Amino acid sequence: MSQPMTVAEVAALLNVTPKYVVKLIRDGKLPASANTDGTHTVARRDAEAYRLNAKRRGRKALEELARVSQEAGIYGKQG
Repeated sequence: MSQPMTVAEVAALLNVTPKYVVKLIRDGKLPASANTDGTHTVARRDAEAYRLNAKRRGRKALEELARVSQEAGIYGKQG
């Protein structure tokens, strides 16, 4: 089994706020276990997988932005 992480630890890993991590959990985008005291823990493998997928989505969005910018002629010859 993967090492459990607190919401604060996941937030640090993803470079986001703990509040955003809770939102990801509530939205079903990040699997977590609810503890009896109302807190959540996330398996390290799930947090790492989310981070990797977020990086891929970001890279894909950046590539699409570059493509659209080139098609629009934003980076045309200067001078």
